[in-house]
Amino acid sequence: MPGNLQSSGPGIVSEAKRVHQLVDDKKYVWGGKTLNGFDCSGFVGYVFSNLFPEKRTHFQTSVQGFIDSQLFDTVDTAMPGDIIIFPSTGSFVNHMGIVIDQERWIGSQSSTGVEYVKFSNTFWGKRKHYFRRLKNYSTQSISSYINNAGFLHA
Repeated sequence: MPGNLQSSGPGIVSEAKRVHQLVDDKKYVWGGKTLNGFDCSGFVGYVFSNLFPEKRTHFQTSVQGFIDSQLFDTVDTAMPGDIIIFPSTGSFVNHMGIVIDQERWIGSQSSTGVEYVKFSNTFWGKRKHYFRRLKNYSTQSISSYINNAGFLHA
């Protein structure tokens, strides 16, 4: 049964926070997709793959793969659990993360590894960005995963 973002957004945020705790001391790894180190799309893909294992192959992709994915809609206003996309401009490559709340998102940056970033950050706040929201998903899979992982909503 398809869910809605109001019920799954907190699950996506909870999983992003849980993964952050697991890799808090790990450095950014270009092409990284494991707990040994993540790049930006590797982190987002890992979080979504854990929650939606039936769609794992769709989430093990690059930023461009998330941009082109039919599983997401572009939305004007961010909600927790949405992804934030920074398209490539000039010398900056594509980048992405997961919206945590109205003030922060979380992603894996080359300078910090997986870390929280304020929307008002002097570097990221100036970059053009937009948001994408997962269209169809099972809130049951999110609840089941969080319960099995023993992780409570934060």
